[in-house]
Amino acid sequence: MAAHHTSRRHLLTTAAGLGGTALAATVATAGEAAAADTGAGWLNVRDPAYGALGDNSADDQPAIQQAIDAAGQGGTVYLPPGRYRIASPLRLSLGVTLRGDWNPHFPDRTFMADSFIRPAYGGVFEGEALIVIDPAPVQDSYYKSAYRGGPRLYGLALRGCYDDQAIKAQNAAGTGIDGIRVTPGVKDVGMDKVTVWRFTGDGVNAQDAAAFQLNQVHCVGNDGHGFTWGDSQGTGGGLVDADLFQCYSQGNGGNGYDILNPNAVTMVDCRAEWNDTHGYHVTGINYSMVMVGCNTDRNGEDGFHLSTSAGGRFLQLLGCLAKRDGREAATGSAGFRITGTAAEGVVLTGCSTSTGRDDDNTGSYSPSYGITTSALNSASCVSVVGGEYVGTAGPFNDVGAVVVRHSGVTAGTQTDSGMVWDKSDVHMVSGAAGTVRDVEFRSRGANVRWALRATAGAESGSNQGSDFALVRYADNGTTLDTPISVSRASGRVTLTTPGTTVNASASPGVNLVQTQSAGQGYAVTGADTSSRAFQSQVTGDSVNRFALGIDGTQSFGPGGSAGRDTSWGRLGSARIGSGDSDIVAGMAGKGLRIKEGTDAKMGTLTLNGATAVEVATTAVTATSRVFLTVQAPGGTPAGVAYVSGRTAGKSFSVKGVAGDTSTVAWLIVEPA
Repeated sequence: MAAHHTSRRHLLTTAAGLGGTALAATVATAGEAAAADTGAGWLNVRDPAYGALGDNSADDQPAIQQAIDAAGQGGTVYLPPGRYRIASPLRLSLGVTLRGDWNPHFPDRTFMADSFIRPAYGGVFEGEALIVIDPAPVQDSYYKSAYRGGPRLYGLALRGCYDDQAIKAQNAAGTGIDGIRVTPGVKDVGMDKVTVWRFTGDGVNAQDAAAFQLNQVHCVGNDGHGFTWGDSQGTGGGLVDADLFQCYSQGNGGNGYDILNPNAVTMVDCRAEWNDTHGYHVTGINYSMVMVGCNTDRNGEDGFHLSTSAGGRFLQLLGCLAKRDGREAATGSAGFRITGTAAEGVVLTGCSTSTGRDDDNTGSYSPSYGITTSALNSASCVSVVGGEYVGTAGPFNDVGAVVVRHSGVTAGTQTDSGMVWDKSDVHMVSGAAGTVRDVEFRSRGANVRWALRATAGAESGSNQGSDFALVRYADNGTTLDTPISVSRASGRVTLTTPGTTVNASASPGVNLVQTQSAGQGYAVTGADTSSRAFQSQVTGDSVNRFALGIDGTQSFGPGGSAGRDTSWGRLGSARIGSGDSDIVAGMAGKGLRIKEGTDAKMGTLTLNGATAVEVATTAVTATSRVFLTVQAPGGTPAGVAYVSGRTAGKSFSVKGVAGDTSTVAWLIVEPA
C-alpha cells in the first residue's frame, strides 16, 4: 500500500467522514502523535490524544484547546464534521490554523445542523467570545511585531443559537457573546471561508488590531455588528493593513461593517444586506481605503455611511452599488452618506444607487437620496465620476456643498408613479459659501489660460450664492482681467473688456426685447461727459457718421473721413435744439406744430375794439417776441392789433381799434 503517496489531510478527512474512531486513531498513531510532539503538521481534534467528541453535548473546549496548544507555529488543528459544544472560548495566539470543512453562505437557509462549533447553552458559557485571538508571544520590534503569531481560521461554521435558531445563547454573565474576538495588539490574522451566525454579540470583533486577510467570511443574524474594528470609546485602534474579499454581512442588529480609522484597507466584492443600521459604517481618521465592487441591499439606514475626521486622506469607491437602503429611516436615508469634519480625497467612480421596497414589494421606497453630504468643512471635496444616483426625495442632498459631479452621472427621483429622470449630462462643482470654485482651461504643459469661476463674494439675504465670472490669465499664469461677470443677486451681466465685437450674419445683429413694464432698454454710464454712449459708421468710414454722447447730444457727419458737422441736443434747462445747424422741414406738408392750451406759447383771442384783451400765460417773458395775425375778421375790422402790455411770467394784453372784434392768433417766440 503506497500510503506515503496519500496526503495526511485526505486520510484524516476520510477517517472522520467514515465516523471511524479506530481508523482515525490509526492514522494519528503514525503521524499525528509525532506532530503533537513536534508542534508541526495536522492535528485531528477527534484523535484520542485530544478526545473531542463533536456530539453537541460534551464540552469539547479542553480537547480542541489542547490540540491548538500542541500544534505550534505553522501547525493545523483539524475539526472533522461534527457538532462541537464548548463551554469557554478557544484561544489562539501562535501561527496555528484552525480548520474545518464547512461554511454555509446562507446558514439560516441551509440549516447547518450537523457541523458547527457553538457555545454552551443556558447561560453556562464562560467568556465573551467563542474564539479569542490574543497577541503573539513576542512583540519587541516592528519586524517581530507578530513573531510566531499569525493564526488562521479556515472552513469553520460558528453558531450562536439553539437548534431551532430562534433562541440565541447568552454567557454566564448574561451579556452577549461574540463569534470571534480579536484582542488589542494582534497583528496578522487570516480567515478563509468562515461563517459566524446568530450570536448575541458581534460576528467578528477586533479592536486595535492590524494585518487582516479575510476571504469569504460571512457574518449573519448577529445581535451586534457583523464585523467591527474599533474600540469601545471609538477613539483609538481601528483597521490597519487589511484585505477583505467577498465577505458577507447580513441581518445583523448593528452595522454590517463597522470600521474605525481605516489605514491601507482594501475591500473587494463585499456585501452588506438587511442590517439594522448601516451597511458600511466608516468613522474616524480615514488614512487610506479602497472599496471595489462592494454592494448593499435594504439596510435599515445608509448603505455606505462614511463619517471621516480631519487628518486623513483617500477614500476611493469603485463600482459600488447601494440598493434599497434606509428601510428603517423615516426620511433622510442615503445610499452614500459622506459626513464628519473632513472628506478630503473621497472619490466615487462608477458607483450607483437604486430605490426599492421589500422583497415582497411591501414597505416604503428607499433611500431618500442617492448621495448626501453634511457637516463637512470648506476644504472637503467629494468627487463623483459616472454612475447612476436616485432617491425618493432626490438624487443628491449636498448639505455639505462639496459634491463635484463629473460627466456621465445620471440622476433620478423615485415617485409612486415611477422614476423621474434627469437626463442632462451635468458637471457639478460645489463648495461652501465664501470659497472660489473654478473650472480651469489649460494648454497641456502650460499655465491656466481661462477659468469659469463661482466667486467668493456672498450675497445679502439667506440665499448665500456667489457671482459668476470668466477670468483671463496671462502666459505666466497671473490674472489679467475678468471680461465677463454675472451678479447672482440681480442676474446682471458686466463686461470689463476693452470692447465687444458682434459679427452678425443675420438681422438684427443685436435684438433687445424688454419684457419688463416701463423697463429700460440700454443704460450706459460714461467716465465723463465727453464719453459716447453709441456711435456708428459704414464699412470704409474712418470717422463715425453718427455719435450719441453720454449727455444725450447727437452729432452727424457725411461719412468717409469728413468730420461730423451737425449736432442736436440739450441747450439748457428744458431746451433742446442745435447750436450749429438750421432746423429744416425737408418735406412739403411737414413743418412746426405747437401745442395750445393753458400757459401755452400759441393761441387765439377775440379783439374788443380799443379795450385791452388779457391773455394769461406763464410762457411770456420780458423779452418775448409776440406775433399777432388776424384769423377771422369781425365787427368793424381794421387789421390793426398790437401788444399793449405784459407782465412777465403772467400775461400779456392785446388792443385793436373801436368796433374791431376780429379773431387774432398769437405766437410767442424767445430770442436765442
